[in-house]
Amino acid sequence: MGNKSTNPQTKQIQKDIILNNENPSDRNSLINKNHFEPLYPIGRGGFGKVWKVCHKKTKRAFAMKEMSKAKIIDKRSERSIKSERDLLSQMQHPFIVNMHYAFQDITTLYLVMDLLTGGDMRYHISKMNHKKMLFNEEQASKFLMIINSFLNQNFLLLVFYSLWIILIQIIYFIVT
Repeated sequence: MGNKSTNPQTKQIQKDIILNNENPSDRNSLINKNHFEPLYPIGRGGFGKVWKVCHKKTKRAFAMKEMSKAKIIDKRSERSIKSERDLLSQMQHPFIVNMHYAFQDITTLYLVMDLLTGGDMRYHISKMNHKKMLFNEEQASKFLMIINSFLNQNFLLLVFYSLWIILIQIIYFIVT
């Protein structure tokens, strides 16, 4: 299979992937990559890297997820990336990583989110499974408190899928 990113149709698709509902003529006034100072990479995903960045004006630290449009298209993941952006733009909660900005250039999509160090839930579940450990009562009660908080704030429809996956992982790692 050849590289799809050189195909003229793919180049047009790359230009058409718009995360924001922005007017193209207003793009110069919107936030972009130049508003952030990249500090160092903190992770890698299927579409690119995650960077620790500093907002130049406010000096606030963020995580910037940088995703190659060509890789998104090659993996036929346009819909899932758009869904991720839409979901994150609708949610703000202290127990999740909140998205603050979404923008793009010709080759790359960017999501700027809270910087939370210490790893995600999947990392901790995997770490505990590797050590053949179980969650203690305090840890389990915190997870249930978080889930209850989402349910009480009508986040059920928005995060049900994510919570379901987390619960399946917890149950799987406890049982195995």
